Amino acid sequence: MSVKIKKGNIEIYRVFDVSEEIDLSKAEKLLDNATEGPRLKLPADTRKAIIMKDAPLSIKLGQTTLSLPSGEYPINVFARIWNYGVMSVRLELPMPKDIEWDDIILLAAQLETVPEIDKLSIAHKEALLKKLAPAIIEPTHFDISEDYITYIVEDAEGIENPKEFIGRVDVAGLILAETKEELSQDSKDFIFDAVTQYAATDLALIDWNSALLIEPEGERDVSDVIEFTLTQLLEFRYYDDMLDNNLQELYDSMEHRPGGLKSLFNNFYSEKAEDSSRKYIQFSEFISKVENSLKTVGDGYLAVVFRKAAKQFRFTDWKQGISRKLSTLAEITQMFHGEVNVKRSHWLEIIVIILIAIELVPMIVNLHHFTKPAGKQARDEISAEAYVKPADNSVNPADSLKKSEKTAAAASKAGKQKNK
Repeated sequence: MSVKIKKGNIEIYRVFDVSEEIDLSKAEKLLDNATEGPRLKLPADTRKAIIMKDAPLSIKLGQTTLSLPSGEYPINVFARIWNYGVMSVRLELPMPKDIEWDDIILLAAQLETVPEIDKLSIAHKEALLKKLAPAIIEPTHFDISEDYITYIVEDAEGIENPKEFIGRVDVAGLILAETKEELSQDSKDFIFDAVTQYAATDLALIDWNSALLIEPEGERDVSDVIEFTLTQLLEFRYYDDMLDNNLQELYDSMEHRPGGLKSLFNNFYSEKAEDSSRKYIQFSEFISKVENSLKTVGDGYLAVVFRKAAKQFRFTDWKQGISRKLSTLAEITQMFHGEVNVKRSHWLEIIVIILIAIELVPMIVNLHHFTKPAGKQARDEISAEAYVKPADNSVNPADSLKKSEKTAAAASKAGKQKNK
């Protein structure tokens, strides 16, 4: 016998990364009357064990109709703007009154496959981005989005005892939107391991694909925490993907780096070192921002819900993967800085050698000049004089020779007369 749902809601989420940051104060002024009310505040009751920093801006976007194979369904559209550049679009589909559980599973299967939900969510996102353009800081173009569905049951047959209730219905079929295969007991047991309760009348079953909440009083604080966890998951995926791309670019650039003499006049390593340092700081800042945006205190119910959702979304694995890639990026940065220092040392050595050469060359030339042999120096001077062209009024060599001969003959004749 199938159980009938008297009252409930289906919340369909699409979460987008739209920028590095959003100025919420400016966005609130731009939207003005479109805002749903005060920013998100988790209820101040005994279940509250979470401190949220920079609460998101909630916006009501109106009503529309969603076409599914099983019929037309009215939906309310909402959005939330988060200061770390994320926008979540939420479609609320009221469950038809007295709908049977098996029909809810069929509806869930349709919601998982129809493209209209993505089209509608993207259209609202783009329209909001145009309105919020002045508040958007460094827009991003990340094609991946997070999707999730939360089924909230407020009233149903036998809901007084939630644990007994989920034992009488096919919860696993709803959570996994499975209509074709009969799930094994192991699969069902795995789903039930994620169950948590605060009071005897409520229940939360959170899985990686969707969640079932039993909330007789219509509370939405658990679904709000799940939505917040989804935004963090998207940010982990965004930065993990960016790290992959940046590391691949660094690897490729290292393979094509300039070599030889050209590398001496290229600032390749300096640019890469600066780029790696900037990315390392950016990613570290993101991790710090995510960890500080929501704090859990003690073992309160909402803190347990947050940790359950984080476990289902594999936050630990994402953090470890990003940390490893950050370490790799840090090592590459150190390597580039080392290359820059080596290059600077080479330039310094070259400059010192040039300066020494400038000082030594004149000294060597002068030393060579002053240490030349005297005889050789005299011969060099005579040879230099021999190549000097006589002036126009100089004595003819032939006349000089005749004059010398006459002088010698006269001297010889005078000597002979003296002897006589």
